[in-house]
Parts: sequence; structure tokens; C-alpha cells
Amino acid sequence: MTQSPQVWQQGAQTLCCIERRQETADAVTLVFRPLQALAVSYQPGQFLLLTVEIDGQSHSRAYSLSSSPSRSADLAVTVKRVSGGLVSNWLLDHFHTGDTLNALAPTGAFFLPADYSAGKILLCSAGSGITPMMSMAHWLLDNQRETEILFLHSARHAEDIIFRDELMVLAAKYPQFKLSLILDNTTDAFVCYQGFLNPVLFDQLVPDLSDCHAFMCGPTPYMDSLESCLRDRQFPMHNSHKESFTPATPIAADETLSRQFRLEVPGFGASSDITNQQTVLEALESLQLPIIGACRSGVCGSCKCKVVSGSIENISEQPGPLTEEEQQQGYILACSSRASSDLELEL
Repeated sequence: MTQSPQVWQQGAQTLCCIERRQETADAVTLVFRPLQALAVSYQPGQFLLLTVEIDGQSHSRAYSLSSSPSRSADLAVTVKRVSGGLVSNWLLDHFHTGDTLNALAPTGAFFLPADYSAGKILLCSAGSGITPMMSMAHWLLDNQRETEILFLHSARHAEDIIFRDELMVLAAKYPQFKLSLILDNTTDAFVCYQGFLNPVLFDQLVPDLSDCHAFMCGPTPYMDSLESCLRDRQFPMHNSHKESFTPATPIAADETLSRQFRLEVPGFGASSDITNQQTVLEALESLQLPIIGACRSGVCGSCKCKVVSGSIENISEQPGPLTEEEQQQGYILACSSRASSDLELEL
């Protein structure tokens, strides 16, 4: 009798790239398969933490899965070239079919629940923020849900729309898939709207928000504007969910009040000075301790560590992935924390 493959739930695995698809001039989809025979379980919208070696140094970054668990056992992420994007740009320039890398099991608090049953869903994205939205849309359509999908996507030009042809196919095939494309520069090739997604345009595209949840992903200003549009319509904000691909602007430190503290990590026999001008992650990295700073913006949770004693200041203006219980237990995100006293940490 053939045994079912082990489910990949935690720990690192080696993934092989089995396909590389060019989506736009500066975005590619990489399709992965574990070298070890594994069953992969994840929710649409979750991310994959990839680790690559560049010039002898390991670097980890989180990428939302653009694949859907309803379609294939293979995993796919879609990577876009960004200014100063060390890992993203390296993947575009140097990573090809047949190459391998290490990854942690899919995770993340931003996802579409398997039991989603509302009559409508609003999926809003800008740029590469479209990746988790495609995973959610495919999951709903593949499972023959009757949910009306209001899919709003913003991009600069028609050529910049990731998954453009695929979106057009879905809009033509499924009556419940309502596609609205908003471009900085419009085109005559298909129906689209011009400009930034403002309240007037939002009300035109989304006339009814009853029995609906909103999911959004993109740059922070884009999502701030969307949240404002929702609040103007008295939308219940507990039904709004967001994921950012760009670091939130940290709360600035007062350079006139620079203070120095002591950082201790007894589990690794490490200690150093730390100031209130640097993040806890920066201090831990300077000690060359095994902590992963993937998103570096308080989103993915890869740099979670525990404060044994001392106090920190949270410098992110956006909610992070830590649960209330984890916070009560002393867990913090090192990338969005600064010391405000001597610290003892547990990694």
C-alpha cells in the first residue's frame, strides 16, 4: 500500500525551480517543487520565506504565493524588480529553471479562510500586491463558490499588469468575477480607468459593500487611501484585511535623546551595546546571531524573538502578525523594535 507523503508543516526544505514564466518586462513567476516528496498545505494569501546565497551571504525574503492550493501541489511566487531589491533582483537576474533554494513552510496571518461564505469579496491590489489576490480568486473560482469577486487592480501602464492575460480570461469566463483595472496611463486595448483609486472612482466601481470582506495588498499609501474609502462608506473595518509589500515608515527616533543600553542573548553567549537609534534586528545581526530579517517591515514575523527582561519601543505604525497572546508572553518583532532599556532576549 502506497503511503501518503509527509505534510510539510515546519522547518526548512530545499525547493527546485521547475518553471520560470515571464509575466511582464520586470516580473517573473517561479514555480517550485520540494526535492523531498512532501504534501504542501497552505491557505490562499499566505507567503513563502525564501533563502538564497548572494556573494557568500545568506539572505531571506518573504514572497506571497501566487499559486492556489486548489490547483496544484507545486508552489509559485511572482517576483518583481524593485529599486534596491537585493534578493528580488538577484532572483530575476540569476535564478533559473533547475536551480534550488531553501524555504520555510508557507505561513502568514493574511489569508482567505477556507470557510469564507460571504456573498461578496473585495480584492484590491497595486503592483506586485496582485499575487495573493490571484491565489484567493483562483481558490474561490476553482471551488465553485458563488461569491461575487470584485477585483480592483492598479498599475502604471497596461504592460505593467502582472497576470494581465489571465485576468482577462477569468473575467470572460466567470460572470461573478468583476474586474476593474486602474492605470496611470490608459489604453484602448481593453476597458480601464485612469488615475489613483480615489473615493469617487471607488464608489463607482464598488457601489455595494453589503455582505462583504475586503482584502488589500500594495504600497502603504495605496492601502491607506483604500481604508479611507471604506471608512467613508461606514464599512465594518474588522472585515478589512491588508498585507504590505513595502516597509511602513518607522516612527522616527529623537536623535537629541540618544541613549545606550546593554543587550544580552544568554542562549548564544552573546552581548553588546545597543542604542535607541537602531532596531533590535540590526543589533542582533551585528552579533551574527541566527535571526531572519525577511520583510524588515513588521509584516512577515520571521524575526520574532522573546524579551526575557527589559522594555522596547514598537516603531511600526501598522499591525503586525503577532497574536495578543504572543505579545503578552513577551514576543516582539526585532525589525520593528528599538530598545528603551537594557534587554535580555531569547531567540
